[in-house]
Amino acid sequence: MINDAEMLTYIMQSAEMGCQGIKDVRAAKCGAAMDSVLCGQMVRYGKIYSTAGNMLRSLGEEVHHVSPMAKTMARISANRDLRRDPSGSHIAEMMIKGNTMGVNKMAQHLRDYDRTDPNITLLAKKMLDVEQAHINEMRSFL
Repeated sequence: MINDAEMLTYIMQSAEMGCQGIKDVRAAKCGAAMDSVLCGQMVRYGKIYSTAGNMLRSLGEEVHHVSPMAKTMARISANRDLRRDPSGSHIAEMMIKGNTMGVNKMAQHLRDYDRTDPNITLLAKKMLDVEQAHINEMRSFL
């Protein structure tokens, strides 16, 4: 079972990696329409990130960010993919893959969470909804 602190840490780190992924692909100059959608997605991730961090601190827990190595590896992978194909449809595909992975992992964590705090469960479900909304938004760019 996953406890409250572990679940909040996972939510926060997922949102942090979502922001990182968006930053990485925005550097490819994906066009005004996609850039606008990506900025909106980053705002949503930022709100979830802040909420999870605040909830962790209110529990007296230490906030653990994604490791710099994990961020660097994600950036290298994104840059490699973007060098291969910098088109908007490929960027949308990359983002959909990342969001799909996020949906799957969040669903697993939610299933394993002991659900002692309904606010944490609600935040996890919100993260799932956000990831799914991001997938739907990116489909229009395929």
